[in-house]
This record gives sequence, C-alpha cells and structure tokens, in this order.
Amino acid sequence: MSDQSHKHIHFTGVGGVGMAGLAHICADLGCSVSGSDVADSAMLASLRRRGLDVLVGHDNKLAGQAELLVYSSAVPEDDPERQEAAKRGIASMRRGEFLGELARAFPRTVAVAGSHGKTSVTAMLAHICRQAGMAPGYLVGGLVNGWERAAGAGRGELLLAEVDESDGTQVFFHADIAVILNIDDDHCWSHGGVEALERCFVDFARQARRVVAWRCDNCVRLLGGLEQVTFVDEPLALSLPIPLALSGRHNRVNGAMAVAVAELLGVPAAQARRALLSYPGVQRRLSERYRRADGRLVVLEDYAHHPAELRATLDALGEAYPGYRRLLLFQPHRYERVKRYATDFAAILAEVEQAWVLAPFAAWRRDEEIAEPEAIVRLAREISPGSAVAYLPNDPPRVVATLLAALSACPAETPQLLALIGAGDISAVWPVLRAALDV
Repeated sequence: MSDQSHKHIHFTGVGGVGMAGLAHICADLGCSVSGSDVADSAMLASLRRRGLDVLVGHDNKLAGQAELLVYSSAVPEDDPERQEAAKRGIASMRRGEFLGELARAFPRTVAVAGSHGKTSVTAMLAHICRQAGMAPGYLVGGLVNGWERAAGAGRGELLLAEVDESDGTQVFFHADIAVILNIDDDHCWSHGGVEALERCFVDFARQARRVVAWRCDNCVRLLGGLEQVTFVDEPLALSLPIPLALSGRHNRVNGAMAVAVAELLGVPAAQARRALLSYPGVQRRLSERYRRADGRLVVLEDYAHHPAELRATLDALGEAYPGYRRLLLFQPHRYERVKRYATDFAAILAEVEQAWVLAPFAAWRRDEEIAEPEAIVRLAREISPGSAVAYLPNDPPRVVATLLAALSACPAETPQLLALIGAGDISAVWPVLRAALDV
C-alpha cells in the first residue's frame, strides 16, 4: 500500500465500521474501491454516497479488476469472493493485516490498543487533533456523534487508528506511538490462552518506536521492562473535566491517555483538556437516547460486553444519574463470554434495582452449546437472593413490552434510568422502544 501498488481494492464484509473506514481512507488516497456485505446497512449507504461500488451479497465474483481482496475476520475461507480471489490469483489479506500496510502510507502513526476503551480513546485523540487544526487521518471503530463518517485520510500526514487484539492482527501495525490502555483476558480464546494473548500485546509494543501505557498491574507486569514505554498515572485522569461523554473513572482514564498522546503530537496539555469539553462521544457509549420532559425517565445505550466494562458503566451511571432507579437490559456478546464470566456478570447485575439478561449475540459463531445464558440469572439470585434479575428471549416487541411494564409499575415521582447494554443486536430494541415512548 505504501507504494500505491494496489490500485483496485475490494473489501469483503465492508459493512463493518472498521472495514468501511478502511474503504473510505483508501478512496481518500485515490485508490479504486469496491466492496460487498451480506446485508445492506448505513455503512454501505455512506460508501455509496461518495460513489463507491458496494453491493449486497457475496456472490458477485469480484466484479471489476480487483488487485487486492481485503476481508473481515468474520468472513470464512469458503466465502465465494475469497474463493474467487484464490482462483484468480488475487492477493488477499485480513482487515488488520491490511491496516498495517495502509499505515505505511502515513509519515506518522498512532495505534490505540487495549482490551477496553480503544474506540473512545481513538475518537478523543482524533477530536483533540482536529480541534488543534491538524487534519489527521483516523480510523475509529464506532460512529462518532456529529461526524460524517468514522474514518478519513486527513492530509495524509498522521494516522490515528485503533488496532484489534481479538484476531491478533494488531502485531501487523508498526506504530510510531503505540497506546496500550489495559490488558485483560478478553478474546483469549482466539489466541489459545491468556499467555498467547499477552504475548500479542507485548509483541505489538516491542515493535513500536514509543509506547504510552496506563499504569495498571498487567501493563506494568508485561511492559515495564521495555525502555520505550511511558506510563500514565491517576493524577492526570483526575484533572480532567467531566461532561456526560466523560462520565465515569474509565472515561477519565481514557481522556488522560488521549491528552498524554496529544502532547507527544505537539498539542499542549491544557489545549487538549479544553478540547475534551466539546468531545461529542461515540454512539452506544453512555449515549442518552431519551429524556422525558420532567427528567424522570432517561433511556441510554452502552456498548459494555465484558465484566470490567459493565462494572465501569454501572459506576458511571451512578455518577451521572444519582438517585435514579436503575433498570438494565444486558445482552452478553458471544457464548464464550457467558462461559468465562457468568459469575462476574451475575454479581454486577444483582446490584441494580431490576435487570434482564437478553439472549446472547453469538457474532458469526454457532457455539451456543458451550454455555447457558440463563445461568447468569440463577447465579445472580444465589449471590443476592432478593435480586430482580430475569431472562428474556431476543424478541424486541416482547422485550419492550416487559420494559414498559416495569417502568409503569414504579411511582411516577421516582426518577428512572433504563440502560440498554451490549455490543450485539440489542441495538434493535431501541427503535421499537422509541416508537412506544413517542406515542
């Protein structure tokens, strides 16, 4: 990519925000771009609006003269387009591998890694740099409120990108500045165990010119021996302003990391902190969707899908909405997480006034047999016998009817907060709920 040798790039699975972002950046850099996905989406619409050739379905046999196929890790080897590329001798690579190649087109690069917070920190850093007039290239793994799209090449001088540990491809990114927010055991099943996952982070850090890491136990244990590592500490996080988008300690840690990296890029710390006051936030990260006129009912969405994230979200809700009765609809993301973290999820859900566990989102895997999501409910009741935790099938109209009944059962003068939490298709609940609330 650094020598622009691949002029026509086809993206299989281009409907994902990361894949669509790569397509946008390549188009900005002057490449010919095409793509496909199994279903239509807002991501495909954003690509079509700029005239790119994106189609629904993976059976178009790579129409055109594609010179490189980039595919999402969710696309299996027997996908028709991957098969056609192999038949025609067209080079292929995973999304994360291609991102590492694409980064070579930029003189300076920042790669944001971590088990939690990558999207938020990348968005914060891009916002700070844009406010400072730097016009960076950026690749954010979520939709930033008010931005036309989640990726762009900027002036081609600086790329800010989040990188993915879930499939191990972060090691293909040789960053000028590597940012490591935390190292948890999430996605260890994709690596063959926790030790292999940790090696992936260490290898990523070793090949970077400079590393900025949060001072936590795992980061210090794994990265403390590398001379290029600088640790960021709690005092910087405590000095940050706290608009809604930065509620919760985890978001102030994220903001502190963004400020520290911005300083290395030439933005004074005071200027970076001021910029965070106007940070718009990323969709489904403490995103307030509805507020009744009297303020006594608030509905929000959040992306938390790991116990550490669910705990951080719950703490942030307590900070931002003190005195509210909390109702949580939580959808586990992958049966692997139910298998590993059921007890942790149960302990957290048992703390709120009322909670429901929605049938899990399995992503592209069919592994329902490895875990029983109803166990989260049983464990919550064992941990706290009086807890109000129940299980719901993934049927948005039925879910909304249950939520509305619970809300109406509470005295009108009691302020209530309903949080829809999860990284999967729990997002389908909000449009149905919104229609009911707007009646």
